[in-house]
Amino acid sequence: MTKRAPTMAVAAGCLLLACAGGTARAAGDSVIIGLLDDLSGPTADLSGKGKVVAAQMAIDDFGGSVLGKPVKLLASDHQNKPEIASTQAREWYDRDGVDMITGMSNSAVALAVRAIARERGKVDVIAGGTADSLVGADCSPTGILWTATARAIAGTTAAVVSQTEKSWFMLTVDYSGGKSLEAAAVEVLKSKGATVAGIARHPFNTADFSSFLLQAQSSGAKVLALSNTGNDTLTALKQANEFGIRESGMSIVGLYFDTTQIRALEDAAVKGLIYTSSFFWNRDAQATAWAKRFMDQRGALPSQSQAATYSSVLHYLKAVKAAGTTDSAKVIAEMRRIPVEDPVTGKGWIREDGRVMYDMYVMKAKPREAMTGPLDVVELVKTVPADEAFGPVSTECHLKS
Repeated sequence: MTKRAPTMAVAAGCLLLACAGGTARAAGDSVIIGLLDDLSGPTADLSGKGKVVAAQMAIDDFGGSVLGKPVKLLASDHQNKPEIASTQAREWYDRDGVDMITGMSNSAVALAVRAIARERGKVDVIAGGTADSLVGADCSPTGILWTATARAIAGTTAAVVSQTEKSWFMLTVDYSGGKSLEAAAVEVLKSKGATVAGIARHPFNTADFSSFLLQAQSSGAKVLALSNTGNDTLTALKQANEFGIRESGMSIVGLYFDTTQIRALEDAAVKGLIYTSSFFWNRDAQATAWAKRFMDQRGALPSQSQAATYSSVLHYLKAVKAAGTTDSAKVIAEMRRIPVEDPVTGKGWIREDGRVMYDMYVMKAKPREAMTGPLDVVELVKTVPADEAFGPVSTECHLKS
């Protein structure tokens, strides 16, 4: 039997027992947001506890209450296991009166929770999973996808780099999120006249990439594309540097890389890396100020999914206030009606399929000697407008309850 991780409660004026659900809450005495994420595993640095900080920042910035009720935050570790996530989501919605669940790094987890939320007519706001099906075949009338899809992240990177580099090798983590990144990049590469010389899939949380890197080198490709995340990406980059991948004539792109990871790597392993991000903390003074506030609280700069968590929670609370209720259908309608505007996203909107629309940013990691401070680690290659980055609504999305 799988042992479930304990629920952690984090909220202003909220006791652990009351929030964690020893008994169900009295109906309507608070608005409860559940954060279900990787708090201890290989993607914890990019998601996990930083998302708890970001969500609480949003609640505090909103004022800590809505409709005259305190806003409370629960956090639980899904351990990257869909079955654990499903169990927790059921308990939160059914027993503890949770109004909205967010977080959900790992696309398999996001898909599992989305199914529970749709079943119960409850709100889920995904700030982690990237699978395109979340706004396609698995879209939901009460579901929102805040983080960028594989198409927007990997497809945008592929579109930019394929203008000069036509032969690619894909190194992909073997689960739904990695495969989505790979598929999105391959589709764009084919449309641009580029070729895929080979694909190698590795297990989640791999320690030794040597055999995969040898395959990449022997393929004759000019680009090594990493379709993985978190520790897998860091390990692959470190070992690619040791194997002399760049010296052999290959460049490296990250199909899901985060700016916060740059300083975790040696200069030789990361400089020149091209990737696409949904959050650029040097976009304007407001984004920079927010990133510094987060860093003061967390002790680290925010990842794009942590930034998305802040934005999603803040927008949800705005919608609850506008709707005058926590009724899921009414809140979702307000979320779609109200423009998205905050220090993280800048300005955006929510499309009918639940896709949050905002500009995307193609980045290139600077060499160490060119960095002037902790926030100065990348150069902006291109700003990609939302419609171009995310593309049209999928014909597979059917929003029937």
